[in-house]
Formats: sequence, C-alpha cells, structure tokens
Amino acid sequence: MAAMNSVSDLKPFKSMWKVRVKIIRLWKQYSTTSGETIEMVFVDSRGDKIHGTVKKDEVGQFVHVLQQGQTKVLFIKVFLLIFCLFF
Repeated sequence: MAAMNSVSDLKPFKSMWKVRVKIIRLWKQYSTTSGETIEMVFVDSRGDKIHGTVKKDEVGQFVHVLQQGQTKVLFIKVFLLIFCLFF
C-alpha cells in the first residue's frame, strides 16, 4: 500500500498521491464557462491547506459523498497544481 503523503509533499511531476485530509470548507459554484463545480478547502494533520475542485463531469458522482467536516483519504490520480502566494 502506498505511503500517506502530506499536502506539502504534492508536486506536479508525480501522477499518484495518497493524502489524508479534512474538508474544512465545501461549496457548490456555478459559472457559465465551467458549469457547476464542487469547491473545497482541505487541511492535513500538519495544518497545511489546499483548495480542490470537482469538475462538472464528476459532480454527480461526488455530491453525496463529500461533506464539510469529514476526514477522507484521497487517492489523487490527476490534478493541476497551481502555486499561489498570499501577501
């Protein structure tokens, strides 16, 4: 079984990650360009946070599974990592 990664371990060069995170914020969003999405903020055991999105094609599959306040082990197969700086 794959080792557990932390949010700070995530890098764009690897295609498979296993992270245990808590969903601290979850909301649905709709835009004319991307349709309905599920937006989430995750936090791991170290306190590192990351934003995640469920795209419109997968919303129906995950809408009843994901809840704010839940802790989940996520297997991330494909994702886009965007680096952000907050000032």
